Amino acid sequence: MNRREFMQCAAMLSAGTTLAPTGWALSEEQSKYLASRDPYIDQVSPELFSEAQRGAVTAAADLTIPRTDTPGAVDAGVPRFIELMVADWLTDDERIGFVAGIDDLNARGNGDFAGLPPSAQLSILEALEDEAADSPWYNFGATLRLWDSEAPFICQFKELTVLGFMLSKTGSKEFLRPNPMGKFDGEYPLGPDDAAYDKSTLLRMIAKEAG
Repeated sequence: MNRREFMQCAAMLSAGTTLAPTGWALSEEQSKYLASRDPYIDQVSPELFSEAQRGAVTAAADLTIPRTDTPGAVDAGVPRFIELMVADWLTDDERIGFVAGIDDLNARGNGDFAGLPPSAQLSILEALEDEAADSPWYNFGATLRLWDSEAPFICQFKELTVLGFMLSKTGSKEFLRPNPMGKFDGEYPLGPDDAAYDKSTLLRMIAKEAG
């Protein structure tokens, strides 16, 4: 497996689910690797973050995906997911850069980002967003990526937070909802008088999916 494939496996194992997101086609080698391992998040892994760093990650993840009427990032175990991914799957340079980003959070919070009121924490995250606004990460349609080592810290942090949440059992079972319209089939054959937006075409696609 190459590094990208290993990171896909790590993400799924860390999240405790074998449900791959749309577009992730597992190779035979990946499938065997996943089948032979316990959930990655339950395995012993080096403790990378200090208590202050771990607190900052937890607080920032909680603000990124807060608990509402559905679970939030902390409920889904996202802080642990982030620490495992940074410790085990980033390169040395990527890891150094990400940890420096966490230290910057704490520095902006007078040494204790987690100890600040949520409103002050949010102001710091918004300031980081403003400073990163010119990054290509924010370009329209720039979504087909697994990891951007050149992106600003706040972008990388959101990437890992959302990835960990959506791949978690909590996120996938209690937040995501099935699509009642079925999947999109870009190769569905149209009749000679059909338009792609015709409701009869949509109904026939749904009937085909159901039957």
